[in-house]
Amino acid sequence: MGVRRALLGVLIVLLAGCSTGGQASPADPPTTPQASPTTVSLPPRPRDIPIDGVDPCSLLTPEQRVGLRLDRPPQPRREPSLLYPGEVSWCSIRGNEPAISISISTVTTAGIEFWTSGQAAGELRPAEIAEFPALVARSQVLDDGCKVLLDVAPGQLLDVQARSAGADPPIPEDQLCRDAERAADLVMDTLLSQH
Repeated sequence: MGVRRALLGVLIVLLAGCSTGGQASPADPPTTPQASPTTVSLPPRPRDIPIDGVDPCSLLTPEQRVGLRLDRPPQPRREPSLLYPGEVSWCSIRGNEPAISISISTVTTAGIEFWTSGQAAGELRPAEIAEFPALVARSQVLDDGCKVLLDVAPGQLLDVQARSAGADPPIPEDQLCRDAERAADLVMDTLLSQH
């Protein structure tokens, strides 16, 4: 049941993202076939950076947001997650040109092993952000978003997602992954400057 819920959560989150629009219901089944879980190995973290109490909206400075062309105010939320156990704090920031949304989640209820152990579905590619192990996650069934998952501490991770937010034509998935990696790099710069 937990694996089924995680798979459903991945599909819902990658479909709905962390937008300020309507919320998807966990009871609503996905309309596309479920993807297969993937197992991945990552190197150890260079050090631990606990993110308890870190405001995700503080992790992109106003200057960094300008560089990412995010011109709308950050929208913070804390609520039960459709993907991770328990409540998760996240921040969504949108831009108009192009129509993109970057969301940052400070996940203190699950670590990177949530993704590396095959509990979550998606195409995963190992990466390194500011010398920390990371994963770039693409949905195998949806193409309007891309996540970067950063291993920052035992049982904790940062989830940075880029989504096309109504762009016409939609932003290509490869570009969304590049945007997510760029945003994740800036997020880690800010987090490291705070510790």
